[in-house]
Amino acid sequence: MKQHYIPRCYLKRFSDNDKCIYAYDKQHSKKYQASLMSVCVEDDMYSISNDYLEKNKVENGGKINRLSIEKDHFATMVEPMFSQLLKTIDEIKNEWISNKEYYRLNFYEKREIALHIVTQYFRLPQLQEATVDDYLRMEKASIDMVKHIMSIQTGNEAFNNLQIGVECEKPVLHANLTYLNDEVLMDFADAIANNYWVFWVSLGQDFYTSDFPLVVEPHVDNVRPTYMGLSQYGSELTYPLSPSIVLSVFDRHYFYNKASLDCSFIIANAKDVRRQNMLRYFYATHHVFSYKKDFSLIDFIYEAEKKKHIFMAPNLKSEIVSGLGRY
Repeated sequence: MKQHYIPRCYLKRFSDNDKCIYAYDKQHSKKYQASLMSVCVEDDMYSISNDYLEKNKVENGGKINRLSIEKDHFATMVEPMFSQLLKTIDEIKNEWISNKEYYRLNFYEKREIALHIVTQYFRLPQLQEATVDDYLRMEKASIDMVKHIMSIQTGNEAFNNLQIGVECEKPVLHANLTYLNDEVLMDFADAIANNYWVFWVSLGQDFYTSDFPLVVEPHVDNVRPTYMGLSQYGSELTYPLSPSIVLSVFDRHYFYNKASLDCSFIIANAKDVRRQNMLRYFYATHHVFSYKKDFSLIDFIYEAEKKKHIFMAPNLKSEIVSGLGRY
């Protein structure tokens, strides 16, 4: 079953008919109108296996089913609230454009939006792969350490040769480690909400989005990537909210001079729009989306790079170190 890792309620904001979206396919260097049902999807990304449900029937009391994560959590709880928050930002932007006294978000409102930003980040397939891989390598390191200790204590080196695998229900493990973990979500959201927010406005609805819309641009080299980079020193987290709004979240320590701009709206000039759209293009793995069907920037870069696309990706893999080596 195809399941969205970027919700349709978000993608619809970049569509002119709520059914299709103008897409640039980096893998095939083609432009076309794609169905919203066919982009930003993965096969059974959230589906829980019948074997897992059967094994855990006593523990869950039959309260969860194969599609509980997708339908009960995302479709019923998360996405309607996210959609409403985006509409609220639209209303504030329209008040600002009309030269009315506009509302500035307070910390708690910023944190509410930040919770959805973090949730979206964790939903990306790259994050699922990295999170589960980190966990399994950590478990492997722990098992190897126990085997090593047992071999020393018993004098029997056969313990080191024991084949002990680590099994997991990938969608459930990923969910419990990330977007269903309230402590982790709140910790990340607090860090993001504590920074300075600027909403860039394109009056011409020129902003792209992509299948990897959340991008962190570091302004300081060789910095430890706290909060998976989303709130590290010197960072600028950018996220298109619509074709007319991009949110930039600036690290409050490095960008201390932006304190007075927190939660303000600023008209994006051509250079600002180009910079934001380049970030979306660079980090997209497959599709870039344009409300206006204008991919001239991508065409220009593609030709300049001798008909090659630029593919950038954050380094999400953690190094697991134990007394027995690196995993």
